Amino acid sequence: MEKIIAYCGLICTECPAYLATLNDDDEMRKTTAAKWSEMFKSDIEPEHIVCDGCIGEGRKFHHCSECPIRACGLAKGVKNCGRCSEYPCNHVKQFLKFVPDAKKVLDSERKKSSTK
Repeated sequence: MEKIIAYCGLICTECPAYLATLNDDDEMRKTTAAKWSEMFKSDIEPEHIVCDGCIGEGRKFHHCSECPIRACGLAKGVKNCGRCSEYPCNHVKQFLKFVPDAKKVLDSERKKSSTK
């Protein structure tokens, strides 16, 4: 499976919401909803765990559908934030404080774009 990198640097193809959708796995939806509800202090139901990935058309997990980072990337027409001339903007910097692995992904994407 080809890796799908979200605008923010999360890897969609490793995300439980994406994998549960891809595999139509209701047990994974249930487990993920419970885990994320606790982690994010939110009420996430198994039926909310549906996503076809950040990039392109299709269903999005609720938060991803209204993500300002995604909206900005779409508006600018970039593949992901690492490929943006303004990377890292303040909004992305704030996000990356909580998700350092995403920074590694975006920095790698930045390097790829500068070698072309």
